[in-house]
This record gives sequence, C-alpha cells and structure tokens, in this order.
Amino acid sequence: MCHSSIVRIHDVFDNGTSVSFVMDQMHQDLLDGLQSYVMREKLGRESDMNGLLHIIQQMVAAVQYLHTLAIVHRDVKPENFLIDREQLTDSSCRVVLADLGSACRLTDNQRLSEQVGTTAYWSPEMYDQNYGLKVDIWALGICLHCMASNTFPFVDEHEVRTKTFRLRRISQSCNRLIHAMLSKAEAKRPSVHEVQQHPWLTGKDDPDERPDEDACGRKPGGWFGVSLSKELSGWPSPRKPRRAWPRAALPLLFAFFFTGLVFKPCRPGWDASTASAASAASGARWTPLEVTPSPPHNLKHVIRGSISSCAQAVFSTAMP
Repeated sequence: MCHSSIVRIHDVFDNGTSVSFVMDQMHQDLLDGLQSYVMREKLGRESDMNGLLHIIQQMVAAVQYLHTLAIVHRDVKPENFLIDREQLTDSSCRVVLADLGSACRLTDNQRLSEQVGTTAYWSPEMYDQNYGLKVDIWALGICLHCMASNTFPFVDEHEVRTKTFRLRRISQSCNRLIHAMLSKAEAKRPSVHEVQQHPWLTGKDDPDERPDEDACGRKPGGWFGVSLSKELSGWPSPRKPRRAWPRAALPLLFAFFFTGLVFKPCRPGWDASTASAASAASGARWTPLEVTPSPPHNLKHVIRGSISSCAQAVFSTAMP
C-alpha cells in the first residue's frame, strides 16, 4: 500500500524471536498530541474543531484509501494515528494511520463476525457480530467526538444502543457530520466517500445551515429564537420588563385589609393616647370579633380599621 496517510513500511527484519519494522520516523501518536494540544491551549471540555480540520481530513483520507481496497481496519482510534510533530495546529502536520494488525480484506460484500479492536470504539453491529466497512466510520465518529469534547460519547454496549448525545460549541455542520457518523443504524451511516465530501470537510457552504443561528448553533435571540436585530412586521413592540416590587406588595396589602376586617381594637374608641392604659387594663393584645361585624361603609372605614389594628399590634407587643 502506498498512500500519504498510511504509514510506510520500508523493511522488515525477523530474527526468529521478534519482528522489527522500518517505518517513516514520526513524532508521537495522535492521542498524545491531542492531550498536549488541550493542555497547551487550555481548552477545558471543548476543542476548536476548525483548527484541527486538516488533521481530520487526513484521518478520513486514510480510511477512504483502505475502503477503496475493500479493507476494513477494525481498530481505528487516536492511538493508531501517528503525527510527525507536536503542533497539531500547524497546517503542514502530517497524519498517518498505522497498526493494521487487525485489518481484513472483504470480498463480495462479505460480512464479518469476529470482535476485534477496542471496545470503546465498537459500533452496534460489532456487538451483533455482523458488520462490514462502516465499523470504521463509527470509530472515526468516536474519534471526532473525543476531539470535540474530550470525552467518550458511550461507555458500554447499553449506551451504544440507546444513548443519545449532544455536542456544544462546535459548528452546526461539524455537529451534523459527527451525528451522521454515529448513526446507530448501519444503513443510515454515511460511507467514507460521503464523509469525505461533507461540506464541513470540503469548506463548501452547508445547504442545511440555518441562517438564524451562529457558527456554533446558538440562536442570537436567546432560547426562544427571537432575533432582536430583525424587524418583526405585524408584531407589537416588546413591552418593558415590569418591576417585581408591585407584585410582591400585593400579599402585604391583602393581609393589611384582611386584618382590619377580622380583628378589632380591645376598646371601642381606642387611640394612640390611651394605648398603654387600654392594653394594661384588658391584658389582651388582640381580640377577634365574636360576632359577625357589619360590613364597612366604604374604603375609608376599612383603611382606618386596618391602621388601628396594626398600630394596636405594634404598641401591645412593645408593652411589657
């Protein structure tokens, strides 16, 4: 095999106890490069996928070359990609696919059943022991998900079959590509040629791109998708936000008037000048009405009774 994205073997030495391969000199594997990239750039849980576009293009090209030869790799993962330098963001960084020990050539749409490779990158049909070339597409999708979020989307067979995932802070086009590559139905999963022709990898405009969302899939108008910069013809202008204190005062006003209707002073004709004597003589601070009082004549009587009752409560509480 001769391809720029496949590791080249120059010679093989077998001394009877071990086998040695002479390959192109590479710097490190892609996993170590990604770890250094995340630590150096201090990206946290999200990576800049556009800065790694040239890396992903070479990864897809390596798998595409194998699939044109009807060869399934069956162990596609970052550890099996080698890079020739530490700076992944360097546009001249070269990526090659290595470790073809589990690769297998298919004949006449042959289906395989042997479970090989790394379980974290197994597709649903690999668990079913009935798979073809598209297990490599699933594994590539896992690689892209790890590069985008620094986490695995699935941890076991149950999650592979049932769990859905969501990626944030990446472009809509890249998000759609990863979701398509991780389609649980093998028939709905794109081929490597379709992946290679995806608008995000080719740099062409994505026809499915939504004009009302930014490059990361966020709606500028907020959760409800209302664009504040666009004029909405036929819609009334938005109202100013109301203050919270008038609504908070309603329960207090209700309690204020309710107190004036249900309770009455200890002595009829009570006022502030005789508060001390009345409270000391009666020994009771509040006296509920024993009979149903006559309804107040107007709002003035309600306010006056409420003020009197509240004032009595304050003074009687302050008295020993």
